[in-house]
Amino acid sequence: MTNSILLHHCCVVCSPKVLEYFQKNLPSVVGFWFNPNIYPEDEFARRQNALESYARLLNYRIIYGPEYPLTRWLTEVEKYGTAEPERCRFCYELRLRMTAEAAKENGFKYFSTTLLSSPYQKHELVKEIAESVARTSGREFVYYDFRSQFYTGRNEIAKLGLYRQKYCGCQFSYKDRLKREKNKTGGKQI
Repeated sequence: MTNSILLHHCCVVCSPKVLEYFQKNLPSVVGFWFNPNIYPEDEFARRQNALESYARLLNYRIIYGPEYPLTRWLTEVEKYGTAEPERCRFCYELRLRMTAEAAKENGFKYFSTTLLSSPYQKHELVKEIAESVARTSGREFVYYDFRSQFYTGRNEIAKLGLYRQKYCGCQFSYKDRLKREKNKTGGKQI
């Protein structure tokens, strides 16, 4: 087994500085795309296409996770609760567990996630869950707090003209975003 890392990508916006860091510090970095939470389907496609465009620019390889329909994700998240932080805990655990499993199947010693870049994610919860997954998976989780570099990476993506989303990803965060926008505009549709 080599000192290579499988890097879970939640989106392209969170990716530049995380990827740059690991490419400087490890001999091999491969991406992993597994985000069954993203709603609706066209949003999923936009995010995946943006990451794929970025990967092509960098000649960067991405492995795709197993098919996991949104309907299945919704059924399972409802068991945990659809309010924060319960739904986030379930979603982080699922994506990080699948990343660790893919790392094991593909011979990667390490795994990490671009979720560690976003100031909008529950950083400590991501870290806690990833460390727990590492203990049970036999893979090593690599932690680094990338939040201070998020906006620099976001600006790189903007300059490339790649898609930048406006909400976390799930239908619940989408509805939360619409409510916030409605409140900002005094109830008028945007």
